[in-house]
Amino acid sequence: MSDPVRVAVEGRVGTLELDHPPLNLLTDPVRAALRAALDDFRARGVRAVVLTGRGRAFCAGADLRDEAALGPEAARARVDADEALCAALAGYPGAVIAALNGPALGGGLELALACDLRVAARAATLAGVGVALGLVVSTARLTRLCGEAVAKDLLLTGRTVGAEEALALGLVAAVVDDAALPAEARRWADTVASRAPLSVQANKAALVHCARLPLAEAVAWERGEWARLQKTRDHKEALEAFFAKRAPEFTGA
Repeated sequence: MSDPVRVAVEGRVGTLELDHPPLNLLTDPVRAALRAALDDFRARGVRAVVLTGRGRAFCAGADLRDEAALGPEAARARVDADEALCAALAGYPGAVIAALNGPALGGGLELALACDLRVAARAATLAGVGVALGLVVSTARLTRLCGEAVAKDLLLTGRTVGAEEALALGLVAAVVDDAALPAEARRWADTVASRAPLSVQANKAALVHCARLPLAEAVAWERGEWARLQKTRDHKEALEAFFAKRAPEFTGA
């Protein structure tokens, strides 16, 4: 059996390509391969990650045949495994970009929402299909990303949205022709990978943490992080590069 996830690293960017045809369904081997690759990327200091699908789908969610065979405890363990994977994506210290090459449905939508940025091919479609299956999915992350009104629209109807509507709703950051998607995702990844790693990590953490705080507390947290990062070598390098009119070379220190 071939590896269900193709893993590659080029420079400071890692790529994870789901390769579980025809729909790149989430299975235990897929989950395990993604977690292992993210752990390896973290250990190697990979600064940005592109997550995409091979073939005609990004990820069409869980394999319902597997779920149908599970008892209640095993089914709950499967849901916990899905969330552990999403948490690993969301908690990666660098940026994770979802390159949506096709349908992102149910658990596939949840994977995309756990990424920091999403770019879509025109062929991409997104849907939270929980109501069609008598289940609940994506209520936490979709609401935080797009607001309650959009989340209610998509999750109470279970309707499918195309790439252009997803862009209008704020679900994705860019839409490109299908053939241009790999290069577009790589462009976003390269841009983030060129920034100061400690700053990228701190901004990710602050965006999550400060959203839960009253404004005054959020501003105080942000100022504390500014003061911490102001002492780093990378900040000094940024200043030196600015005055020397050259590109900075960040080391994550």
